[in-house]
Order: sequence, then structure tokens, then C-alpha cells
Amino acid sequence: MIGYSIKRFGSALFVAWLALTLAFVALRWVPGDAVDATLARGGASPGEVAARRDMLGLNDPLWRQYGDYVLGLVRGDWGESLVTEQPVAEIIRQNIGATSALSGAALLIAVTLGVALGIAASLGRWRPVRYGAEGLASLALSTPVYWTSTLAIYVFSIVLGILPGVGGEGIRYLILPAVVLGFHTAGSIAQVTAGSIRNAMGQGFVRTARAKGLPELDVLDHVLRVGMLPVVAVVALQLGFLLSGTVITEIIFVRRGLGRVLLTAIDNRDYPVVEGLVVLSALTYSAINMLADVAYRVIDPRVRMEE
Repeated sequence: MIGYSIKRFGSALFVAWLALTLAFVALRWVPGDAVDATLARGGASPGEVAARRDMLGLNDPLWRQYGDYVLGLVRGDWGESLVTEQPVAEIIRQNIGATSALSGAALLIAVTLGVALGIAASLGRWRPVRYGAEGLASLALSTPVYWTSTLAIYVFSIVLGILPGVGGEGIRYLILPAVVLGFHTAGSIAQVTAGSIRNAMGQGFVRTARAKGLPELDVLDHVLRVGMLPVVAVVALQLGFLLSGTVITEIIFVRRGLGRVLLTAIDNRDYPVVEGLVVLSALTYSAINMLADVAYRVIDPRVRMEE
């Protein structure tokens, strides 16, 4: 167990380093920088622009910029925004709460709805129930988030007037964006759940259990234990969709969060902010996958961590 934990921790650090390196190269490959996005556009003189670049270290060789940034991360220094000069760690701290609330609520909705639709599509006794569950899962996968978000705001805020559409804070302002994001995430979970349960129902242990006269609820319990293993994996993978989906959702619903911070930083070529968010996303994604491995062990004790 200790060896496994060390191996996964090293893997998480490697993923974060690789993501950081790719972001560092990609950002500097694109023409322009934070000075162009702020001072130059505002009419500053070439001398002022050059002095600002020197002060920020943007004229240093790329290898030196890269080395200084990585060494700063090792020391716990995430850098400062090139636009606002605010520490990146402080920017993340101020906005991570709103994004975590949205992602957590959406994940809860996605898992609940996705597993329910998957079970209904695979074990539903009535054909309309099965077809309806399959149709909702396909709809969640085939429609874009911005279209569903716009429709939800129009129906529930403008037509019915029962929920606020954009802006604000609190639970009432969280419901619509969380439901929209969770609905789209639930599509993949539902399809994997349905396919996994159907596959488990055809295995020999189900026929053996029924031949021994076990109650149908006990048989279903065994089926769900086996069928849920692939679902754990797809839930962990869907975190990547949630992290990217929050960017679109926060923009459409005018919510404060890391998604809006990332979009603004990209528009302003604010390298440290973008790179800090990339590192945070990579570490979060790796941590979720570690938790998924632990969930594998809890659901099926036959799975060993070393494997």
C-alpha cells in the first residue's frame, strides 16, 4: 500500500509537470504577451512597454523563465499575475470556493442521474422506461452545454420565473448551472452503467445465484457490485469534463469562479495565472483518480492496489 501510494504520488507530480510544461510552451508560442494585452493596447510608448517587459522578466531567455517558474513552484511560490500583480495563490483562493461548489453539486447530480438512468435502461421492466432512459442519456451527450444553458435560463427564469438565471450567490443561483452541467455529465455515466449491468447480467454467477434460489434483490446486489466497477472509472474521467464545463457554465450564468479567471487570463496572456490553474487542474485530476482506485478496492475486495 505504501509503495502504491508513493508511485501514484510520483505519477501525479509527473502529470502536473508535463501539463505545466505544455502550457508554458503553448502560451509563449502564441504571439503577444500580457504587456501587449494591457499597456500596448492602452497606447503606452515603446519605451514604457520595453521597460515593463524587462521588469516582468519577459525578455529573459525562455529556459531562464521556465527554470525560475519551476523553482518558484518547488518553494511554494505560484507567481504573481502579470496584469494585477496579485499572487496567483490568492487569486485561486478567492475563486476556488465558487467553482468547487458548482463542480461538487454537478458531480452529485451527474452520478445520481447517470446511475439511475443506466439502471432503468438495463433493468427496466417496461419498454417505455428503457427507451426513455436511453433517450435522455443520448440527449445529454448530443446537445452542447451552451444550448442547454440558454434553454434552461429561458424556461425557468424568463417563462416560469421560478429560478434566477444569471449572477448572484447562494443555493438558488447554483441550482440551474449545477443541473445543466450535471445533466451533460450524466450521459456518459448512464451509458457505461447500462452496458456494464447488461454484461454482468449475462455472466455465469447470475445464473448460478438464481439456480440456488437466491432472492432477486440479492442477485441484483451482486450484479450492481460487479457492474459498478467501470462506472467508478468513468466518473473519475468525467471530472475532466466538469473542469472544462465550468468555464462555459460560469461565463453563461455570469458566475464568479476559476473558469472566468482562466478565460480572462488567457485573453490577457497572463502566463502565471494560466499556468497555476493548469497545475491545479492536473493535481486535482490525479487526486480524483487515486480516490477512484480506492473506491475500486472498497467495491470489490478482490482488486489489489498493487495491480
